[in-house]
Amino acid sequence: MAICNLDPVSLQTSRSTAINNAIGTSGVIKFYTGAPPADPSVAATGTLLATLTCSSTFGVVTAGVSGGAAAVLTANAITSANGVATGTPGYARIETSAGAGVVDLDVGSSGTSIIMTPDTITSGAPVNITSLTITE
Repeated sequence: MAICNLDPVSLQTSRSTAINNAIGTSGVIKFYTGAPPADPSVAATGTLLATLTCSSTFGVVTAGVSGGAAAVLTANAITSANGVATGTPGYARIETSAGAGVVDLDVGSSGTSIIMTPDTITSGAPVNITSLTITE
């Protein structure tokens, strides 16, 4: 019987760093209605509600601690933009500046990866993100 012991903290931190690197410079966050597709390589579904531009460096990775806190990727400043349609986002997709999907995240007013208040988007009204964290 083979035994394979992995260091989950190293893996979490590496995965968070890989996501940060994959987003690259000046990624975008697109908010859609409905449920996300199977994975970010599949075309987005739902109505596009808004597109926000990320900082030139997407975020900062905080390494996890063995037996303690998980690794966390926290987004740097995200530029607000006006909604292009009205609705409640079911998910948000972070894409590279070239439009390649990297990760789909949950959205809400609390307890989600992306926190926004209010958690609805109105066409022509500003869309602001309070926080964006990806916890491994």
